[in-house]
Amino acid sequence: MTGTLYFLSLLLLVFAGAMTLPAAVAAAEEKGTAALDFLMIAALVAFVAAGSAVALRGWRKRFDRVQSYVLLVAAWITLSAVGALPFLTVGGLKIGDAIFEAVSGLTTTGGTVLTNLSTVPYALIAWRAELQWMGGLLTLLGLTLIPAPAGTGGLPDRYIRLVGIEGYRDRQRVLAAMRDITGFYTVVTLACIIMLMATGIRPLDALCLSFSTVSTGGFLPINGTISSYANPMAEIVLMVFMLIGATSILWQRMVLLGRMQMLRQHRESYSVIIVGAVLGLLYAAVLFRAAGSSSALSPWQALREGLFTAISLVTTTGFEVREAGFAVLPLTLVLFVAFAGGGTFSTAGGLKHYRVGGMAIQAYRELGRLVYPHAIRPAHFFGSQAYDIQLMKAIWSFFVAAIFVVALGSLALALENINYEGALIAAIASFSNIGMLYSSGWLPIDAPHWPGYSDFNTHTKIILCALMIFGRIEVLALFGALNRTYWLRR
Repeated sequence: MTGTLYFLSLLLLVFAGAMTLPAAVAAAEEKGTAALDFLMIAALVAFVAAGSAVALRGWRKRFDRVQSYVLLVAAWITLSAVGALPFLTVGGLKIGDAIFEAVSGLTTTGGTVLTNLSTVPYALIAWRAELQWMGGLLTLLGLTLIPAPAGTGGLPDRYIRLVGIEGYRDRQRVLAAMRDITGFYTVVTLACIIMLMATGIRPLDALCLSFSTVSTGGFLPINGTISSYANPMAEIVLMVFMLIGATSILWQRMVLLGRMQMLRQHRESYSVIIVGAVLGLLYAAVLFRAAGSSSALSPWQALREGLFTAISLVTTTGFEVREAGFAVLPLTLVLFVAFAGGGTFSTAGGLKHYRVGGMAIQAYRELGRLVYPHAIRPAHFFGSQAYDIQLMKAIWSFFVAAIFVVALGSLALALENINYEGALIAAIASFSNIGMLYSSGWLPIDAPHWPGYSDFNTHTKIILCALMIFGRIEVLALFGALNRTYWLRR
């Protein structure tokens, strides 16, 4: 387990260094106590992490597949616990609220227990935005280094070499992936910050919005919705970068490298964009019809709001351009889109279009066999990697595990005196890492509303946190980490 502990120590060191940003924001706000709290937590975490790394020097750091799964699970749990410390010290939150806010941020879910951000120190707002950014990066690194090479859940691995880690082994492979993926992710974030500032968004808000957008997180640095900024150009920028966050990093590398043949074959990212566009037109049509006239809502504004809402839903970001924006369309359709999520090798949550496409292709082939039993049909749809029998077994295994987790989670939430419809939405929202979906106002105005995240008891919040983490570790990785036979033989 030395390899697991070593890499976990490296992650904790990065976490400690990240706390200097909110400390600087606190210092700029002339809140010396908050800045000191952040620096003390950072120093403590860095001391423990550095001590562990030094203690492991000279030890062999190779680890097998099960240990890599353990690292994945341990990283999400440990970093969430560390991320909760500033919410306890600076924010004064209760431990259950602090853990929920940290897990929601790190898993890029975006559900929050903070009901009035005007009373929250901006350093803490910056920290939870940064948590989302680091969670998006952790998602990309985790997928690239652990589940994808192992084919967990049917993840496509044919083009994994495009990330730039081909030929490396163990420690060097991890460091190479951290270097290449982090560099690309940082450049995209900086581009988003610059473009938001060019539209008139103030620098600190642009920083927090960019962290939330590129990671498809959903935390806002202000009360209300995106429309509170009254900045249509900023909304267009956010739409572009939400799509970048939810499309495959492999596809993006193909674009940069000019691999035109691969671009034509790798169709999953096009699927994410097309679904967002079609759903956006549907949202726009419903909004325009509900407005009644172009004087109440112009066609251009309806189109912009519809596309923004749809892209936010498809990418599992969770931004809303108006209150209860997601609830404009039928609940069943919205839940299906949210559960399907974005693309593989992206920061989006959900099942991923690659898996949904694979299941659709298999269903089409099986129906075709009823008429033409001996026909030979193509098994390609999203990407050029063929959907063979082994891949479909992995995809269906992941789907069954995901359904089981969501069903069990919704049942557990319903036992906490929550309306079952609300419990189901909360479970899907947490598993697909789109927390604001639950808070979108699905009930009529005159009906009693479901309790908000801040109203849940600690037990309910822990259930939601577990669902968020399950959604980020590809579910099956947890079963791999808990492999009974492996641990009994040690």
